[in-house]
Amino acid sequence: RGMVGIAEKPRVLSLLSASTEIVCRLGCAHLLVGRSHGCDDPPLATAQPIATAPRVDPNAPSNELDAAVRAQAAAGGPIYHINNDLVRNAKPDVIITQEQCRICAVTPEDVRVACATLPLTKLLTIKPTTLEDVLRDVQTIADALGVQSRGERLVATLRDRLASLSALAKGLSPGPPKVAHVEWIAPLMGSGYWIAECMQAAGCEMVHGTVGGHSQVLERVSALADADVLVIAPCGFSIERTHVELRSLRLLESDEWRALPAVRHGAVAIADGNLYFNRSSCGVLETAEIVAEVAHEELRGLYGHHGRRWVRLAELEAYCTREGAAPPTKPVRIAELPAEERRPKAPKLLSKFQPSEHVQAQVVALQAADFAAAFALNSSANQARLGSAAKFEQIVLGSSSFQALTMASTACEYRCEDAATSAATSAVRVSAQPVDGTQGLVFVFDLRRDNNGRWETDGVRIEC
Repeated sequence: RGMVGIAEKPRVLSLLSASTEIVCRLGCAHLLVGRSHGCDDPPLATAQPIATAPRVDPNAPSNELDAAVRAQAAAGGPIYHINNDLVRNAKPDVIITQEQCRICAVTPEDVRVACATLPLTKLLTIKPTTLEDVLRDVQTIADALGVQSRGERLVATLRDRLASLSALAKGLSPGPPKVAHVEWIAPLMGSGYWIAECMQAAGCEMVHGTVGGHSQVLERVSALADADVLVIAPCGFSIERTHVELRSLRLLESDEWRALPAVRHGAVAIADGNLYFNRSSCGVLETAEIVAEVAHEELRGLYGHHGRRWVRLAELEAYCTREGAAPPTKPVRIAELPAEERRPKAPKLLSKFQPSEHVQAQVVALQAADFAAAFALNSSANQARLGSAAKFEQIVLGSSSFQALTMASTACEYRCEDAATSAATSAVRVSAQPVDGTQGLVFVFDLRRDNNGRWETDGVRIEC
């Protein structure tokens, strides 16, 4: 119908890269009024204003990024900052987000404050775990945008092309090749979700992952020995980013790695884990095609993905060092707290206290913005998990819950759960009440004694 009735169509704020792709595949790019910082495809979508910012640096090394994100997720606070003013000024009729993984993108809870002044805005939440969920979400978004028939046509096209691929790949090998998708490098992780079904469509069988299942940490590289083919496509990583990460971690130099059957047989591929494999978008089709090209020699290059969206490990260096290669990282604005919320530094604190005194000293350091002193009061194991004092500061300030402990105006009460003087471990409950009258929080500091008998913080939990 041409451009008739565009003004009557809903204004859409997409806070998930997959949903932004789907909106555009439905021919509705003109309806977008904003996007998340991760929405980078198609390129036209990047012309929209960015409504979110991560609280941890996505360009950090994978082991540091994993530690920071896990710590912040465990704290219960948001991992992403939302520009509430931008959201309100955009006046969206529909906001699209997800609730499958609070680590991967903004969740409905994160959007709640921004929606408070937009009572007529519809919050559309998707939660895909299987391929059928992904296709259903395409139709759900189409219905919300008033283009139901386009959704039906797009879903039917995706189904037909996946079925065609499945028929073509069937019988190419005596048995389905066993393929492992490495979704993260440090720590090493398998896959699951809809990716397992993409592999089935490509005539393959996934190992270290199940349909609809969560990604699992692999304890050793040797766990990948049961895979005929390895596809390394870490979540959010381009091929160039993975190249840098593999060199930095020196994974490929280990004897365990070199002993893997897939490595010895040259059956290792590096694929684009940013646009494919980890996005629940229409790109599931290309993901399945990539797997088919990787696993079946007869299909290599058939869909035009080899050399563009995936390369063999032996080709990785040439691909990433060629003239015109993309940079390994992408510019991202990291969310920061206003300067007025930071406090002058306090003097260094010692750890030789009773349990409650130890925790109080750590909270005082946080309220004085002396994160080095607060970090030093953690156990060596906890320090290793957190990474560094700078990373510790980033995690604390990036959590709306833990921020309460950094405010000098927050009233705190301390109660030791186990006051036995001979105990090797203890726990201290901290009831924190912000001065603005918002709901208080209860933190549980888990403590243990070091070799000198002094208390140290081994972890902090938020009590629900």
